[in-house]
Amino acid sequence: MKKSMLVCLAIGLVLAFAVTAMAAAPGTGIKQTSHDLSSGGKGLLWSGGTLADPTLDRICIYCHTPHFAVDPTGALAAGNYLPLWNHQQTVATFQTYTNGAQPNDIASQLNATLAQPGSVSKLCLSCHDGTVAVNSYGVNGFTRPANGVGNVVTGRFLIGTNLSNHHPIGFDYNAVAAVDDEIYDASAALGGSNPYGLVINDLLWNGKMECSSCHDVHNTKNEGQKFTWVEDYQSALCLTCHKK
Repeated sequence: MKKSMLVCLAIGLVLAFAVTAMAAAPGTGIKQTSHDLSSGGKGLLWSGGTLADPTLDRICIYCHTPHFAVDPTGALAAGNYLPLWNHQQTVATFQTYTNGAQPNDIASQLNATLAQPGSVSKLCLSCHDGTVAVNSYGVNGFTRPANGVGNVVTGRFLIGTNLSNHHPIGFDYNAVAAVDDEIYDASAALGGSNPYGLVINDLLWNGKMECSSCHDVHNTKNEGQKFTWVEDYQSALCLTCHKK
């Protein structure tokens, strides 16, 4: 009996090590992260199983395509950031954050500049708001899901359309920093080891705070933690912008 238990324990440890070894480290790229929807990735649960092309088993196709991407000048995409985009877009209206500030409070500046999420955030929300199936990609015109109605994200991956209890996005960072002395100027460097010498302004989109201001979705230039530019050890990610 003891021998059997030891064998089971050994197998368990080997499997645990294998899973750990497979997981992508911060800054090493998208492969084997939860944004890798191929059969070898960690996001397969949401992909419907590489239905578009099981032979090639590609990674990038769920979001990007080299040919016949969404036309960034078309009516659907007017004014949007669409980097060879290949996924059905969210058309949801989002309930935005409010801090409940009184009209004369410094914090009311945030409420005054807050808008709907910008186009770069809506690319993220096209999966994470839960209104569009993750495998709704590759359809010219995006009038229907590409592979039938697939899985939508759930649990901690689901942001939803009510953003009122999430960190605000879609606001003019510099407008807030100009009146709030507890917000660093956009020229301030990121925390952590910051091997790429990034400053806050590098992570703003048209001067606005968006999802990608905190998250490196391709896991390429971040350090210390997957998908965030700065590891949040002792709240270093928060303290990059907040002067506390």
